[in-house]
Amino acid sequence: MADSNLTAAFVLHTRPFKETSLIVELFTEESGRVNVLAKGVRGNRKNSNRALLQPFQPIKVSWFGRSELKTLKQVEADGFSHRLNGIASLSALYLNELLLRLFIQWDPHPDIFHFYQTSLQHLQLGDKPNLILREFELELLDVLGYAIDWQHDIYGDAIEENMTYGFIAEQGFIPQLQAPSETWLAEGNIILAVAEHQWHVNGAPALARKVCRLNIDQLLNGKELNSRKLLQQTLAMQS
Repeated sequence: MADSNLTAAFVLHTRPFKETSLIVELFTEESGRVNVLAKGVRGNRKNSNRALLQPFQPIKVSWFGRSELKTLKQVEADGFSHRLNGIASLSALYLNELLLRLFIQWDPHPDIFHFYQTSLQHLQLGDKPNLILREFELELLDVLGYAIDWQHDIYGDAIEENMTYGFIAEQGFIPQLQAPSETWLAEGNIILAVAEHQWHVNGAPALARKVCRLNIDQLLNGKELNSRKLLQQTLAMQS
């Protein structure tokens, strides 16, 4: 792709390049992750593009170039920036890092783009960040082909409310009697509550967090997420 039309996007991350430019890592609606070189945006107060190239600001962008690193051609606001603070801001940075780590460039996922956009809106509205993150993680794993079956065990049998199950990463739930000794356990009624996104059920958010983290960590091959670590430290300080 040598040249592009304007497409909806968000900035996931930026880093300095030479004296006056930035390499901007974008998540776009039509092309997925795209890296662009934004020339002359650092140290130039008259350059209006710098203010737009911030996380959580809806933008429309176009680029040109034949190399993997494109050159930013145009950027304009596509709505007001999502004003996020504290835990909401850290939660959104976690979403950004997931997209950076788990998606390759030029792999479009418009459904995830819209889900990400909606997640930012909910974080700004003050909805519970932990539930927003769980919903996003579940959607992300589904799109990546690692959806968790919350209604059946690994043998294809229906999860039963009154049974206890273990969980094996990238495989699923297994009846307690067949589960490896080191596997942590979950009650069937809690598993089924997660299947229906019934977050009011005691234990459902915690189970979803544990299962999603286990599967995501497998996809990351042991690499640590800095945003998740910072989020956990901040939550621990507030508790």
